[in-house]
Amino acid sequence: MSAPGPRPVEATHSDSEPARAVRFSVIVPLYNGGATLAATLDAILAQTRPPLEVIVVDDASTDDGAMVTEQYRNAIKLLRLNNNSGVQAARNRGIDHAAGDWIALCDQDDLWAPDYLARHAALIAAAPRLDFVFANFRRTVHGNMEPQAKFDQAPPGFWQQCGRRVLAEGWVFDRCIAGQTFVWHPMFPSATVISRRLIETVGGFDTAMRGLRPEDGEFTLRCLYRATVGAIPDPVVTIQRHGGNFSRDQMLSLVDEVAALRFVRSHHEAARPYWPIIDDQIRRRRISAAHAAFARGEHSLLRRLGGEIDPHDQTLALRVKLAVAALPAPLDNWINAALQHAGAACRVVARGARH
Repeated sequence: MSAPGPRPVEATHSDSEPARAVRFSVIVPLYNGGATLAATLDAILAQTRPPLEVIVVDDASTDDGAMVTEQYRNAIKLLRLNNNSGVQAARNRGIDHAAGDWIALCDQDDLWAPDYLARHAALIAAAPRLDFVFANFRRTVHGNMEPQAKFDQAPPGFWQQCGRRVLAEGWVFDRCIAGQTFVWHPMFPSATVISRRLIETVGGFDTAMRGLRPEDGEFTLRCLYRATVGAIPDPVVTIQRHGGNFSRDQMLSLVDEVAALRFVRSHHEAARPYWPIIDDQIRRRRISAAHAAFARGEHSLLRRLGGEIDPHDQTLALRVKLAVAALPAPLDNWINAALQHAGAACRVVARGARH
């Protein structure tokens, strides 16, 4: 599947001397991505504004990824990690070996539109103080494109609260946007470019985040506290999601988001002004995860989450679910199934009454 067709860059923007001076090193972490890597590399190498270099970091893959990289040996620089160390370590290795003054991240199964780098170079040339630029993107789930691009899902007033200034080349934010991203996070690694000077200031990806679904969020926050930030509003990236169980992934993502927020609260001194927002988001996501756990029949997880949720936040519905989860098996599963069946029947009746 090809990346969506965004609005092309004006030649006077992309071909300007400042834009040509922007040098991108593309970092692609690879782990058992042989099935998708070729399409990703093809999209990177087809850029209308070519990168300085493309660095693929093979994190001890066991599939045919090595065979795929061999086909591109004249177009990429290949680095290998001897042990499977995680995507954070792979990105850090690539950054350490990069020669560009801007780092462009791209995961092994995501796709850039042909003018992705040109759009970023044009915005950076128009606003030279930028350190961090993120782009709009679309997601596919099992090959099906979601109806809305990411930026279209922003809460009302979000971009205005970020102090957005609109240029012909994109957006520039005139204030720190870290606080807003605790509530809604519009960034994704494959749609992000970061200046080398910013990475050298904040440090690389923290390997303590390995295994968490918002694995890049902690690094992104360290950048946002300090960066002058810009954005490309058109969806110039396709993020591909495939495999696994989507509803279970959503539930576990909520659990991981709580863990990441707790880490940030404990370890980021710059997050102190945002503690009330962080605490509120931890509370909300725990509650959402608890309801999702009941819907999935994950009673052990529900019991753990219930012990972390303040009693004042436990609605009657949540208390009933916690009571069911506390019952011995298989009684807990029988009652769960009966309650969910009754709830589904009530929703059908309610929909019929509305019509």
